[in-house]
This record gives sequence, C-alpha cells and structure tokens, in this order.
Amino acid sequence: MKFHDFITGILCLLVALTLSCSKPLSKRTANQLHTMQKETLHKSLIRDFYRRAVAQGDTAFAEQLISDTYIQHSSALKPGKAGVLEALNLMKQMPKPTATATPFMRLIAEDDYVVTNLRFDWGGRQKVVVDLFRFENNQVAEHWDAVQEQPETTANGNAMMDGDLPSEDTALTATNKKIAVEFYQRIFIDRQVQDLPEFVADDLIQHNPEIANGLEGLHAYLRQPSDTKSTLTIHRTISEGNFVVIQAEGKRAANPIMVYEIFRLDQRKVVEQWTVESRL
Repeated sequence: MKFHDFITGILCLLVALTLSCSKPLSKRTANQLHTMQKETLHKSLIRDFYRRAVAQGDTAFAEQLISDTYIQHSSALKPGKAGVLEALNLMKQMPKPTATATPFMRLIAEDDYVVTNLRFDWGGRQKVVVDLFRFENNQVAEHWDAVQEQPETTANGNAMMDGDLPSEDTALTATNKKIAVEFYQRIFIDRQVQDLPEFVADDLIQHNPEIANGLEGLHAYLRQPSDTKSTLTIHRTISEGNFVVIQAEGKRAANPIMVYEIFRLDQRKVVEQWTVESRL
C-alpha cells in the first residue's frame, strides 16, 4: 500500500465517523473533533513507522513519512532526513534476533506532537527510550529523544517501563496538563517541596530508579542539594487523558541534560511517575 493511499484511507474513516453524528456540531466541538482525528492519525503513522520502517526495514515508507526539512535533535543520528534513512539501512543489515518480544509502548499525542515510551534489548542490556515527534502536514518534521539503560536494581523495586497505559478518556486532558505543569514548576524547578502533598498521592508509584515509592520517597529525593541534579526550564508539555509528558532541560553534576518526565494523574493528583534522561 502506498503512503498516500494509507493516509487517504485513515482520513476517509475519520470523516465517516464524523458524518455519522446525528446532530450538527458547534464550531468548538468541530475543532476538537478535528484535533482528535489529527492525533489519531499521527499515532497511527508512528505505530507504522516502528512496525514497518524500524522492524521490517521499509525505508520507502520512512522516506515518505519524514519531511525533507526534517530537524534531528538526537545525538545518536546524523542530521536531517538522510541521517534517519542511513540508520534504517544499517539496521536492515544487522542480524535479526532469534526470538522477539512484543514491544511495550506508550503513545501520547497532543496536537502536532506524539510521544512514545518504549523499551528494547541492545547487546544483552535493556534500554528505555522516549521519542518525541513533531508533525507538519502529516509528516514527521522534528524529533528529540532520550535513551537510558535499565539498572539492575532500583530504589523502588519497579522497572522503568512497568505500569499503566494512557486512558482513552480524554475529558480531563486540559485539567491534568495544567496541574502537572504547575506541579513541575513549583516542585522540581522552584523546589517548593513543602507543597508536595497538594500535588502528589501518598502512595505514589515510582519508576525513576533513583527515587523510592510514595510521597515521602519523592520528598527525600528533592531534599538533595540542587547542585546534584537541578531542573532549569520546561520546553514542551504533551498531554492526553490521564498522562502528561514534560520535556525539561536541567543539569546533573554541572552537565546539561534533557529530561522527560511522564506523570499519570488520578483525582487531580500525581499517582505514578516515569523518568528518562540523556546528556545534551
């Protein structure tokens, strides 16, 4: 199937679903529905990118999906569209594993952005990844990422990729995003740790390997000297339903880092947290 036909098929399905509504839509509702359709399409394209381009070596699909003006922020790849295609061609030449596990992936989309959170095995070690894609005219126009190795032991006993998946109920997307941004600014950047109970559940489930479970575990972590690890500014926030992803820049022992924090909220409080970071 050609890329254009694939896009057309998905759009036709979404239009059919729209037309099946029995009542006329208000302008606001129509705009919201258009945004949801766009996000659904973008997530479908990213799923197919991993399945077809990465796993199956379909570089023709990748060439059509990736914009000619593609901007690459990953230090692991060469610049531009050519760098991605070169990496995919190299991957095609690598020996395939004798047994493959079903990938564990979170997909979170808002407007022109899609975030994936997944794990894979590399050289006998498990890697945890966050990829952030920006779409433009249904093509991937920009990409950031962070890759971190799963440590053998963690402060909380949880794997970095365990836990819940995003809910399909998006009614509280805007509310959860507002809460998470305020939480991150006040707690992680401004270090107003006395406000933690306002934002965090007592039984917080923690996947950051350095932090113990519970509100008290996060409180103890944040009491560390700020020169050990600090967050300076939020760059982007992507939210969908009960999940919010924050891309922030900070420092670890004076080295600049990019951090991706993923929060799951319930009843207006953070109940689960994942973290992946990479040095800039």
